[in-house]
Parts: sequence; C-alpha cells; structure tokens
Amino acid sequence: MKATILGTGSWGSAFARHLAHKWDDVAMWGVAESQVASINATGTNPDFLGDIRMPPNVGATLDLKVALQGAEAVFVVVPSQAIRGVMAKVAAVDALPKGIPLVNMAKGLEVGTLKRLSEVMREELKDGGRDNPVAVLLGPSHAEEVAAEMPTALVLAGDPGFDWVEWQRLISGPYFRVYTNDDMLGVEISSGFKNVIAVAVGLCDGLGMGDNTRGTLMTRGMAELARITVALGGKQETCFGLAGIGDMITTSISRHSRNRNYGEAVALGREDPTAILEGSKQVVEGFYMAQAGLKLGEKFGIELPITKAVHEVMFENQPPLAAIRELMSRVPRSEAEPER
Repeated sequence: MKATILGTGSWGSAFARHLAHKWDDVAMWGVAESQVASINATGTNPDFLGDIRMPPNVGATLDLKVALQGAEAVFVVVPSQAIRGVMAKVAAVDALPKGIPLVNMAKGLEVGTLKRLSEVMREELKDGGRDNPVAVLLGPSHAEEVAAEMPTALVLAGDPGFDWVEWQRLISGPYFRVYTNDDMLGVEISSGFKNVIAVAVGLCDGLGMGDNTRGTLMTRGMAELARITVALGGKQETCFGLAGIGDMITTSISRHSRNRNYGEAVALGREDPTAILEGSKQVVEGFYMAQAGLKLGEKFGIELPITKAVHEVMFENQPPLAAIRELMSRVPRSEAEPER
C-alpha cells in the first residue's frame, strides 16, 4: 500500500515514520528543497526531528503529481491557512486516484471564511471535479513523541457512508491507537479551539503564575470550547474526548507545545506577538484560532472571555497581566451558569 503525506514539517515527518512501519510505501510532498533533499539523502528531517531516522520506504518529492500517483490514501499535514491552496493544487493535478480518502491532520479553522478545514477540502475537491471522501485525524499528538514511538491516541472522523473502521485499523499501530467518532464537526472545533486556551496558559506561565492558574484556565477553557462546539452543531461529549480535553491538556502543559511556548514568549515581552510568530519555524495555530473563535462567538452571540483576552493581547496591545486581571474581575456567577 502507498500513502501520500502532504507536508514535510514536524507532524508530517513523525506520522510518515509511524506509517512506514505498516505501509509498503510512504511518499512525502513538500515545498522546502532542503527538507526533501535531507529526507531522501539521510532519512532525517533535521529542521524538525533532529537526527531521528525514517524507515527506508519513506521518500520525499517536490513534484505533487509524483507524490499522488498510485496513492491509496492522502494525509494532509500542512498549516491550516494553507489547506485551501494545497487542495486546489491537488484537485488540479491529474493524479489523484478516484475514491481514495483524504485525511486532514491540521487543527483550526480558515480565518477568512470561518469554515472547518474539512469543508475547505470538500469545496476545492468539488471545484476540481473530485468527490473523494474526506476525514480528519486529530487529538493529542506532539510530533516529537510520536517520532520517539511513545504511546499516542487520536480520533478519526469522516464523511458518512465510508468504511472508516477499516481505516482505523490501517492507520493504527503498536504505539499509535486510533478511535473513531461520527461527530466530525465536534472533533474539528474541539481540536482547533484548544490552541487558544494553550496560548492563554502560556501567557500565565510567562507571568510566573502557577498550577492553580493553569487548572482554572483549562477548566474554564473547556466551558468555552463546549459552548462554541454545541452552538455550531457538535456534540458536547466530543469535547470531553481526545480531540477536546485530551488535546487541550497536552497542548497546555507540554514544553513541546508551540502554542503554549508562544504565549509564554509573548508574556516574557522580548518581542511583540507578531515578531515572535515570524521568527518561529513552526505554525502557531492558536494565533489564527483566536481570531476565528472570537468571530464565531460574535456571530452566535456567545461570550468567550478567555478567547477575548488572548485576542486582546495578540492583536490589541493589551498587556498580558492586565488581561488576566480583567478576567479575574468579571462578575461572580454560578459555575453552571452560561456566560452572557
């Protein structure tokens, strides 16, 4: 079997390494010549995974057509805001096999349209005359730990009418467990929105605050996550699964977390939020999700105080400490009472 992975970043490289233990051929497509050359010459991607080696059945190419030919599944592992452009190229290239699934592994929403990434993928495929099934594979999954073969579990959710249980088996491995979920909307919103909360936790870490603060932000962040997920049509129970609370905890407390680390760097104040973002090799999805989340809250009339605070720090020059104080001075209410 041949799998195609679109993207040569940290997550794409770690997932390729996992999949190669089970599939015959794993083809990676990228746009960075140095990364493609290194993967082919040394089996490593030092920009992201250091000297961790990939199996010999992993190869990389700059040619999208070559990458797609003969694929039995395509895994999309590019930044959220690049999904539309990449999928337009996929649909335009006469190489995508009919009927094979395309599985998105990026987390977030398209900021300009507020659409889920699966929706963006379907739009571009349809415009290109393609009707391939679409799914997402999301959850707590730091690339560094997957590459090191540490136990990890994710959620696979896809279009109805396709045998995702069989793909659950094909993607799973000894240290990589896949669950299924029929609530694709809930999985996508949960997994994208948690990045905002991770940025908030990072801001507080940078201010020298402690575990009480982290626990408060993650718990109240879950309330915001569930509120927006249900408003959009997702299931509340999905928020308390791997793509929701599981991913939020992992992203909020880990030193591997680019979102938490970004928030910490902003609070330390060495550079402004945009400069820190521009200097990062990896994409900070929470930066974009804070914009999308606040717009969704306004659209549906849902108050999202933590999201608003993060947005004010990143885009409105609000000092992090002032944002935290504003959160703490909100009118007291019952824990079960919805925000308004």
